[in-house]
Amino acid sequence: MKKLPIFLLIIIFLLCSCAEKRITKQTFSFDTVINITADKSDEKKISEALTKCQKFEKIFSRTNPESELYKVNCGAKELKNEHLSHVINFGIEMSRLTDGAFDITIAPLSDVWNIKERTAPPGKSEIEQALKNVGYEKISFSPFNLNNTKIDLGALAKGYIADRLREEFVKSGCENAIIDLGGNIALIGEYTVGIRDPESPEKIFATIKLKDKSAVTSGSYQRYFEYNGNRYHHIIDPRTGYPTSNSIASVTVISPLSMHADALSTAIFVMGEAGLKLLKSFPDTDALILFENGEILTSDGFKEKYDLKLKNN
Repeated sequence: MKKLPIFLLIIIFLLCSCAEKRITKQTFSFDTVINITADKSDEKKISEALTKCQKFEKIFSRTNPESELYKVNCGAKELKNEHLSHVINFGIEMSRLTDGAFDITIAPLSDVWNIKERTAPPGKSEIEQALKNVGYEKISFSPFNLNNTKIDLGALAKGYIADRLREEFVKSGCENAIIDLGGNIALIGEYTVGIRDPESPEKIFATIKLKDKSAVTSGSYQRYFEYNGNRYHHIIDPRTGYPTSNSIASVTVISPLSMHADALSTAIFVMGEAGLKLLKSFPDTDALILFENGEILTSDGFKEKYDLKLKNN
């Protein structure tokens, strides 16, 4: 059995000559390392943003008994928090849009697979039992009831939080910042972004240029274990109950909103090439699919729009 360390999926290079005037602060939240970089004059704003991450964790954490989501999953009959309500409603919209290929009620399957701790796959009967409790259609709102399912916002919450933090930085007049929530990147200003190579995560396979955008990469190499020569990764197909099995190594999505990029990177990974059709519902949003054989597929105009350069070119 082998567990891969979690590498940041995106490397960012500042396109200016004033790096000595920059400052980065770090914290750990949502089971990941969070880095925020901005000008030294924005140091107080960085500290405030990191503090807000801790507060958001008490809203969206699925494992913290003090969090709002934990209480909802334990039977709370009302969505009292506006942040949680907003993300859950968007999650249901995404679940409908993808016909369940993306499903916020995947928590029963996430628990059964427990990729972070497992050394062998769960039995077929365990998976089948968990599948009975998966399905966004189970959630009702009048009155609010999960009806024996549970919500996992792991493919939405960090994106939503990155958007909120970016919004605060912009309001304060900040002109250059990198908000990095474990690879969920929200940018203020212009940057060159390197996308990591799944075969050698310490290297990059391509660079793109982004300005005031968000970028999120989902990959089968992020979290996984190996058993009897097979790799079992963390991106579960909620329709089958098993880790997504296709030829995709990673999906990178670029969007004005990090929450959209977060959700779409997961959805497209599960759906494959057909998932690119989802982009029509999200203005100014693009995607790059990297296949295991090294081939890439992008949305129309991606190369020109983002000055895509492959590592061997």
